[in-house]
Amino acid sequence: MSINIAKSYTEIIDDRYAGTPGFVVGSGTSLSQISDMSPIFDHTVFSVNSSILLMPWSEGDYNKRFWVSNDSLCMGWNYWDKLLNSKCHKIVRTSWLKHFDRLNNFYYFHTRSTSEGVVDHNDDGLAYCSSVPTSLDMAIKLGLNPIFLLGVDHNFPGLHKGTHFWHNDRIENWPTRKGISATPPRNVQYKVFLYNNMAYDALSLFARSKDIRIINCNVRSSVDTFKKIRFEDYKKYL
Repeated sequence: MSINIAKSYTEIIDDRYAGTPGFVVGSGTSLSQISDMSPIFDHTVFSVNSSILLMPWSEGDYNKRFWVSNDSLCMGWNYWDKLLNSKCHKIVRTSWLKHFDRLNNFYYFHTRSTSEGVVDHNDDGLAYCSSVPTSLDMAIKLGLNPIFLLGVDHNFPGLHKGTHFWHNDRIENWPTRKGISATPPRNVQYKVFLYNNMAYDALSLFARSKDIRIINCNVRSSVDTFKKIRFEDYKKYL
């Protein structure tokens, strides 16, 4: 089944989202410390890569649900089938073009023409250094306000073996890619964190130009660009 590659993410953007709260859910280990995430699903939610595992989207309305990825390697992970069966808007980078004959009803985005630390307000591309900045960029363009970040930790807490929430589970429960639970080495992930922080600084300015607040729901996050709060306190900022 083929896809119409003219199906841009910009087709989704309209005024219905403006001024309403939203959440961008990364995959950091802090997610495993949230005992009840269900209240966030009353609002618009962006799921990034493997956080689709936490999304109760087997049924329901697409309109407030988005899954975003820059990384076509997601297609090889064993959570891919869950994604395909999830009722949500699925948005991927144009680098996935070579895979579009395997996808149906996916939207695409092209990258911003500027470097990671620069946002041109008139560019209809999205931040590209990784999937969380991409999601945050789109959330800003939708006009969501405030935007809460969950699982955007960018660190290796304590003796954890990795940066993902599922690293807190038993190894046999970790998602796998081609039968192997493989994640990038720390030096690679630290480089991603570096470029992400450049993007966050630029996106913070972009959001402020639109009077949009961005709040990180992890006081121990290594991302210092945004105000940090405990997840339990997010309703105070609605």
